[in-house]
Amino acid sequence: MGEAAVITVTARFRARDADALVPLLQALADHSRSEPGCLAYDYYRSGDDFTSIEHWSDAKAEAAHNDTAFLRDSLKAILPLIDGSPAVTRWQRL
Repeated sequence: MGEAAVITVTARFRARDADALVPLLQALADHSRSEPGCLAYDYYRSGDDFTSIEHWSDAKAEAAHNDTAFLRDSLKAILPLIDGSPAVTRWQRL
């Protein structure tokens, strides 16, 4: 497949406890970057507001990532440290 298959996922959220959250996000990003099909996985911060930007080679790679025990375990630790649910958007390059 060509570049059009690349999937970009963004998630926006606000931290309740940024000091506790940042190391968890760094560990998740580091681990995710080593997964097959991960082209980039980064977090950006402005105060207590965070955005993640993930690039996956295709929907299959993203789905495999979403099905990892590491992600499930990470989310169990991360979700209590943020306000509400993250606003997740899946994008496909044109």
